Amino acid sequence: MPVYEDWESALKLCENIDTVFSKQAPLRLSLIFIDDGSTNTCPSEIPVRLKAIEKVSVLTLRRNLGHQRAIAIALAYIQQHCRGDALVVMDADGEDRPEDILRMLEAMAGADGPVAVFAERGRRLEKAIFRLFYRIYGSLHVLLAGRSIRFGNFSLMPWAHLDSIVTYPELWNHYASTFLKSKLPYTRVRCDRSPRIAGRSRMDFTSLVVHGMSALFANQEVVGTRLLIAIGAVTIGLLVLSAVVVGVKLFTQLGIPGWATFALGLLLVMVGQSLIVLFLLVFSVVMNRSQLGFLPIRDYAYFVRRESILHSR
Repeated sequence: MPVYEDWESALKLCENIDTVFSKQAPLRLSLIFIDDGSTNTCPSEIPVRLKAIEKVSVLTLRRNLGHQRAIAIALAYIQQHCRGDALVVMDADGEDRPEDILRMLEAMAGADGPVAVFAERGRRLEKAIFRLFYRIYGSLHVLLAGRSIRFGNFSLMPWAHLDSIVTYPELWNHYASTFLKSKLPYTRVRCDRSPRIAGRSRMDFTSLVVHGMSALFANQEVVGTRLLIAIGAVTIGLLVLSAVVVGVKLFTQLGIPGWATFALGLLLVMVGQSLIVLFLLVFSVVMNRSQLGFLPIRDYAYFVRRESILHSR
């Protein structure tokens, strides 16, 4: 769970998770908070007695990275330092319900093989303007990336998937989109959101836009290819229009004096701009394919300051 300043919600959620799992068959359960550069002091211990959770720790990062990059660092750290059967990724504000983890476990147990389980969002509590832009983001993702993305961070991942996902550089930008790109098997469980436990969300409109762009960047090859096709089609259309203008000027008596020169000049300028954009886009896609960039399993340690134990038994 990434945490930025919101320790009140995080600790209460920890208590809620313990309450839910204490009523189930015994499981070895550990919890890791990712302190994403919080300025307020994180707790030194858990204020309540835990029954189901064996260990609670805080992974402190050297600087604030944002929740997507904090997740990338934590996944790589856990893959290198922990062992288990499965791993849950969730937000620490309480909007992801502990009860839904049990539903995810049931879905995973009922699958034929190792499969991740993502929470598909049902009832949402955000304002109407947020839901509008979320729908726009979803439509753009389908149009440009060719995939529908109807889930976020809240997920249950088998350990075999974790070994693979930490080798994707795109994880640095967007967890859910990277998982889609990996083509690892997954299923979805419909889950409603709960209200925040305390405080207000620190994600503003700018952060949401960046988050959406990061999701597209995680599929940059597909997005780049689709944009290439679109720009190429526009360029061909402009050339056809230019040919039509020349044909009308030379072989008909239509039009007014000077219109053909103006129209042809405008079309040729647009063709030139399209060709420049086309070249830059091809160059960008090829360069990105040849550069590995940030590799979570290799580079995560640069951002980790320490792991502090809050609870252990």
